[in-house]
Amino acid sequence: MNEKKLHEEIIEIIRTVNVEELASALNDFHPYDLALALPKLETAERDKVLSLLDEDYLAEIFSYLDENDSRVILQESDSSKIAAIINEMEPDDAHFILSNIENEEAKNIIELLDEETKSDLEILYKYEEGKAGSIMNTNFISIKSGKDVKDLMRLIIKEAPEAETINTSFVINNEGRLLGTLDLKKVIVARSPKLVDEIMNINFSAVEVNDEIEVVTKKISDYDIYDMPVLENGILRGIITMDDALSTITEEAEEDYAKLAGLSDTEKIDESLHQSIRKRLPILSLLLVLDIFVAIIISAYDYLFTIPALAVITIFQPVILGIAGNTGIQSLGITIRKISLSQLDKKPQIYKHILKELTIGLLSSFIIGILVFVFSSGYLYLNGEKELFLDIGLVVALSVGFGLIISNLFGSITPVLLYKMNLDPAVISGPFITTILDILAVLLYFSLTSILIFQKIT
Repeated sequence: MNEKKLHEEIIEIIRTVNVEELASALNDFHPYDLALALPKLETAERDKVLSLLDEDYLAEIFSYLDENDSRVILQESDSSKIAAIINEMEPDDAHFILSNIENEEAKNIIELLDEETKSDLEILYKYEEGKAGSIMNTNFISIKSGKDVKDLMRLIIKEAPEAETINTSFVINNEGRLLGTLDLKKVIVARSPKLVDEIMNINFSAVEVNDEIEVVTKKISDYDIYDMPVLENGILRGIITMDDALSTITEEAEEDYAKLAGLSDTEKIDESLHQSIRKRLPILSLLLVLDIFVAIIISAYDYLFTIPALAVITIFQPVILGIAGNTGIQSLGITIRKISLSQLDKKPQIYKHILKELTIGLLSSFIIGILVFVFSSGYLYLNGEKELFLDIGLVVALSVGFGLIISNLFGSITPVLLYKMNLDPAVISGPFITTILDILAVLLYFSLTSILIFQKIT
């Protein structure tokens, strides 16, 4: 059964099965599927589901909700019920849920939480969004140095129900400094008497609480680590599991894609017409203003069109604008990709990348410029425009050539500058950069036409 039909089946069950049997019927489904079906229900139907299922199972369902769906459901639900569910959630999931609603509403729910959950959330709220500390889980298994493996086994059995994972345990000293890690397999195989220090891995990888999430996910991927320890000046503060890292990087990728497309938020396939328009209108309004500048620039060169022989230059305007925009998008995409992989963190890497993009622009401009010159001058000559066909062909070729160079540099330098200013480089969206390059290309094209042809014939 495909995903859509499965969700339709869940919704049908909720609407038709009697209350006495509904909880049992829903428990047969994976929490992920229920999380996708829940936002499609009416408020009363959702309330019925929340009242029937136990908090532990609802906590699993809520952990799969995206930020928009969780915001809607939390706003419509009883605060005490939501607090009971959040008490059963992993701290990082609870933090994610509460971070996506209004501060006042989040405070009201936090006041209803138990002290242990409040304490866990306070730790996560200390760290800036987008940093390792903001997504780490504080439910991990740690043991003091000098303990026997049998002590660790007892601890694992005791804390397994609450811990995020039992695959990895962590050996710390009295100050909480991480000394080593222990795989569950090693612990099971080891026989007492044996200290945990004797079998722990001291060559572990770790990240700092203020490391960027992209850095964390790359390290998890590079070193194939399932449970990444998060440190603060050597002190173990939490862990980030591979599935949490994957979930986070997927969300980041969706956000970056939306930004590159010029959307104010990620757009879902099945969302309403109103929601889609609301997300698209802001960038469209901005682009409208920028496009007006293109018209203003063209009107400033209206004297060119008083000469009949120059009226033909408008034919090649789409070629110049199209090539500049496409080149800028290519350079922008490659640069943002390198930034996300931490390949532009150092000055030599940045210089090498910009030099490469400049070289690509120069070589492309030379090759494409020649082709454009042959095409444009040949087209004019064959269509009877023999008076200025070589001059116009040269201007078109130079405009395309310089446009390629400028576009490559603009697409590579701008996101790097934003990144170094601690801003998200993905805010330079595809439509935005295309429109900016349109303005520069039009200005360049008509300026060259004015200098190289208009002044020559007048």
